[in-house]
Amino acid sequence: MNINFNLVVLVVVPCIVVALGAYFSMQLMLKKELLKQRFEVLKGNQKEALPLKLQAYERFTLLLDRISLQKLLVRITPVDSDKEAYKHLLLATIDQEFEHNTTQQIYISDDCWKAIVSAKSTIISQLHQLGGEEAVINASSFREIGLQKFGSVSSSNQIAQSFIRTEVGELF
Repeated sequence: MNINFNLVVLVVVPCIVVALGAYFSMQLMLKKELLKQRFEVLKGNQKEALPLKLQAYERFTLLLDRISLQKLLVRITPVDSDKEAYKHLLLATIDQEFEHNTTQQIYISDDCWKAIVSAKSTIISQLHQLGGEEAVINASSFREIGLQKFGSVSSSNQIAQSFIRTEVGELF
Protein backbone atom coordinates (compact mmCIF):
# COMPACT_ATOMS: atom_id res chain seq x y z
CA MET A 1 0.00 0.00 0.00
CA ASN A 2 2.91 2.19 0.73
CA ILE A 3 4.11 1.61 -2.81
CA ASN A 4 0.74 2.61 -4.25
CA PHE A 5 0.68 5.79 -2.16
CA ASN A 6 4.20 6.70 -3.28
CA LEU A 7 3.25 5.91 -6.86
CA VAL A 8 0.17 8.10 -6.59
CA VAL A 9 2.19 10.94 -5.07
CA LEU A 10 4.83 10.59 -7.76
CA VAL A 11 2.23 10.71 -10.53
CA VAL A 12 -0.49 12.99 -9.11
CA VAL A 13 1.68 15.75 -7.59
CA PRO A 14 3.54 16.48 -10.83
CA CYS A 15 0.21 16.43 -12.70
CA ILE A 16 -1.24 18.93 -10.24
CA VAL A 17 1.85 21.15 -10.51
CA VAL A 18 1.71 21.03 -14.32
CA ALA A 19 -2.04 21.74 -14.30
CA LEU A 20 -1.62 24.73 -11.94
CA GLY A 21 1.28 26.03 -14.02
CA ALA A 22 -0.79 25.75 -17.19
CA TYR A 23 -3.76 27.44 -15.50
CA PHE A 24 -1.73 30.42 -14.27
CA SER A 25 0.11 30.70 -17.58
CA MET A 26 -3.22 30.81 -19.43
CA GLN A 27 -4.56 33.43 -16.99
CA LEU A 28 -1.50 35.59 -17.55
CA MET A 29 -1.72 35.17 -21.32
CA LEU A 30 -5.46 36.05 -21.30
CA LYS A 31 -4.84 39.17 -19.17
CA LYS A 32 -2.13 40.32 -21.56
CA GLU A 33 -4.39 39.73 -24.54
CA LEU A 34 -7.24 41.63 -22.87
CA LEU A 35 -4.94 44.56 -22.10
CA LYS A 36 -3.70 44.52 -25.68
CA GLN A 37 -7.29 44.60 -27.00
CA ARG A 38 -8.20 47.47 -24.64
CA PHE A 39 -5.16 49.38 -25.79
CA GLU A 40 -6.13 48.88 -29.43
CA VAL A 41 -9.69 50.06 -28.73
CA LEU A 42 -8.42 53.14 -26.87
CA LYS A 43 -5.95 53.85 -29.64
CA GLY A 44 -8.75 53.62 -32.22
CA ASN A 45 -11.01 55.84 -30.13
CA GLN A 46 -8.28 58.45 -29.79
CA LYS A 47 -7.78 58.51 -33.55
CA GLU A 48 -11.49 59.19 -33.96
CA ALA A 49 -11.77 61.61 -31.02
CA LEU A 50 -8.73 63.76 -31.79
CA PRO A 51 -10.27 65.51 -34.81
CA LEU A 52 -13.45 66.13 -32.79
CA LYS A 53 -11.46 67.62 -29.92
CA LEU A 54 -9.46 69.83 -32.25
CA GLN A 55 -12.66 71.01 -33.91
CA ALA A 56 -14.12 71.88 -30.50
CA TYR A 57 -11.03 73.90 -29.58
CA GLU A 58 -11.18 75.69 -32.93
CA ARG A 59 -14.85 76.50 -32.44
CA PHE A 60 -14.27 77.87 -28.95
CA THR A 61 -11.37 79.97 -30.18
CA LEU A 62 -13.64 81.37 -32.86
CA LEU A 63 -16.39 81.92 -30.29
CA LEU A 64 -14.07 83.90 -28.04
CA ASP A 65 -12.98 85.97 -31.00
CA ARG A 66 -16.53 86.62 -32.18
CA ILE A 67 -17.88 87.63 -28.77
CA SER A 68 -14.93 89.85 -27.84
CA LEU A 69 -16.40 93.27 -27.22
CA GLN A 70 -14.25 95.15 -29.72
CA LYS A 71 -15.07 92.70 -32.54
CA LEU A 72 -18.74 92.57 -31.56
CA LEU A 73 -19.11 96.36 -31.60
CA VAL A 74 -17.42 96.62 -34.99
CA ARG A 75 -19.33 93.73 -36.57
CA ILE A 76 -22.82 94.58 -35.33
CA THR A 77 -24.04 98.02 -36.21
CA PRO A 78 -26.95 99.67 -34.42
CA VAL A 79 -30.30 99.34 -36.17
CA ASP A 80 -31.69 102.52 -34.62
CA SER A 81 -30.62 105.05 -32.01
CA ASP A 82 -32.01 103.21 -28.95
CA LYS A 83 -29.03 102.23 -26.78
CA GLU A 84 -31.02 99.58 -24.86
CA ALA A 85 -32.15 97.90 -28.07
CA TYR A 86 -28.55 97.88 -29.29
CA LYS A 87 -27.31 96.42 -25.99
CA HIS A 88 -29.97 93.70 -26.14
CA LEU A 89 -29.00 92.94 -29.75
CA LEU A 90 -25.38 92.50 -28.64
CA LEU A 91 -26.41 90.32 -25.70
CA ALA A 92 -28.63 88.20 -27.94
CA THR A 93 -25.74 87.77 -30.38
CA ILE A 94 -23.44 86.60 -27.57
CA ASP A 95 -26.07 84.13 -26.35
CA GLN A 96 -26.67 82.84 -29.86
CA GLU A 97 -22.95 82.35 -30.53
CA PHE A 98 -22.52 80.64 -27.17
CA GLU A 99 -25.51 78.32 -27.52
CA HIS A 100 -24.37 77.33 -31.01
CA ASN A 101 -21.13 75.97 -29.54
CA THR A 102 -22.20 74.76 -26.10
CA THR A 103 -22.34 71.07 -27.04
CA GLN A 104 -18.63 71.14 -27.84
CA GLN A 105 -17.86 71.41 -24.11
CA ILE A 106 -17.78 67.62 -23.82
CA TYR A 107 -14.43 67.62 -25.63
CA ILE A 108 -12.63 70.10 -23.34
CA SER A 109 -11.61 70.13 -19.69
CA ASP A 110 -13.80 71.60 -16.97
CA ASP A 111 -11.23 74.31 -16.25
CA CYS A 112 -11.16 75.36 -19.89
CA TRP A 113 -14.96 75.43 -20.00
CA LYS A 114 -15.07 77.56 -16.84
CA ALA A 115 -12.59 80.00 -18.40
CA ILE A 116 -14.77 80.31 -21.52
CA VAL A 117 -17.92 80.87 -19.45
CA SER A 118 -16.04 83.42 -17.35
CA ALA A 119 -14.93 85.28 -20.49
CA LYS A 120 -18.53 85.38 -21.70
CA SER A 121 -19.74 86.65 -18.32
CA THR A 122 -17.08 89.35 -18.27
CA ILE A 123 -18.11 90.58 -21.71
CA ILE A 124 -21.78 90.66 -20.66
CA SER A 125 -20.83 92.60 -17.52
CA GLN A 126 -18.88 95.08 -19.64
CA LEU A 127 -21.93 95.60 -21.85
CA HIS A 128 -24.14 96.26 -18.83
CA GLN A 129 -21.52 98.60 -17.38
CA LEU A 130 -21.28 100.46 -20.68
CA GLY A 131 -25.07 100.80 -20.92
CA GLY A 132 -25.17 102.44 -17.50
CA GLU A 133 -22.66 105.18 -18.24
CA GLU A 134 -23.97 108.74 -18.41
CA ALA A 135 -22.04 109.59 -21.57
CA VAL A 136 -23.85 106.83 -23.45
CA ILE A 137 -26.98 108.55 -24.74
CA ASN A 138 -27.77 106.54 -27.87
CA ALA A 139 -26.67 103.45 -29.79
CA SER A 140 -23.95 105.30 -31.70
CA SER A 141 -22.37 106.66 -28.53
CA PHE A 142 -22.72 103.20 -26.95
CA ARG A 143 -20.68 101.80 -29.80
CA GLU A 144 -18.07 104.58 -29.89
CA ILE A 145 -17.50 104.70 -26.14
CA GLY A 146 -17.43 100.90 -26.00
CA LEU A 147 -14.71 100.78 -28.66
CA GLN A 148 -12.69 103.42 -26.82
CA LYS A 149 -13.11 101.89 -23.39
CA PHE A 150 -12.90 98.21 -24.30
CA GLY A 151 -10.79 98.43 -27.45
CA SER A 152 -8.44 95.65 -26.41
CA VAL A 153 -9.06 92.00 -25.69
CA SER A 154 -10.22 91.43 -22.11
CA SER A 155 -7.99 89.52 -19.74
CA SER A 156 -10.65 86.85 -19.17
CA ASN A 157 -10.80 86.32 -22.92
CA GLN A 158 -7.00 85.98 -23.02
CA ILE A 159 -7.07 83.52 -20.11
CA ALA A 160 -9.65 81.36 -21.89
CA GLN A 161 -7.62 81.43 -25.11
CA SER A 162 -4.52 80.48 -23.11
CA PHE A 163 -6.39 77.47 -21.64
CA ILE A 164 -7.31 76.39 -25.15
CA ARG A 165 -3.75 76.70 -26.44
CA THR A 166 -2.41 74.77 -23.43
CA GLU A 167 -4.87 71.92 -23.85
CA VAL A 168 -4.26 71.65 -27.57
CA GLY A 169 -0.52 71.55 -26.86
CA GLU A 170 -1.05 68.65 -24.46
CA LEU A 171 -2.76 66.62 -27.19
CA PHE A 172 0.48 66.32 -29.15
